[in-house]
Amino acid sequence: MTTTILLVRHGQTDSNINGYYMGWSNEDLNKEGYAQARKLSAHLADTPIDAIYSSPLKRAYNTALTIAEPHRLKIEVAQDLTEMKFGDWESLHIDDIARGWPELWKEWRRDPTNVVMPNGESFKQVVERVTRTFEKISATNVDKTVLIASHEIGIKLVAIYALGAPLNIYRRFDVFNASLSTIHVKEGKARLISLNDTSHLR
Repeated sequence: MTTTILLVRHGQTDSNINGYYMGWSNEDLNKEGYAQARKLSAHLADTPIDAIYSSPLKRAYNTALTIAEPHRLKIEVAQDLTEMKFGDWESLHIDDIARGWPELWKEWRRDPTNVVMPNGESFKQVVERVTRTFEKISATNVDKTVLIASHEIGIKLVAIYALGAPLNIYRRFDVFNASLSTIHVKEGKARLISLNDTSHLR
């Protein structure tokens, strides 16, 4: 029995294109982000989906809501799918972060594995809560197809988990807005089937 997990990063926000770190700030999609969500929804309209889980933040939840519409599914909100809590970095531009915390910023951009955000979360805390939630969702939906709408960090971490790879590959690949990645789980073992598919946005 194979469980299929569809991983969706939320559509575009203003902060995504303007270089701000929003973290737990409840920013919504911009006009392009909603257009991306509709394209992804159309792409998945004929795909049998049994359940949809989402981060509680508007940008992920409204992406999930758009995808759920043709399937007439209720969104299951999972708090631990939310974005990393950036603490003092929340709502700041990357240039201001680089000036205010130069060494931490360099570490974050090089290898975030051991980073702890000032008055926020550690990277390892995010790893723990995201992988725990992924395992729980997988175990609850054996032999079903489930969609998870989340954020760049969470989706990257699940992909790394599926690969059984070290966390230091985090900066070696991309997960774009409104992208679709697929994982199969069989007998408790996860396999990454596809990553960062944006063909539906063309």
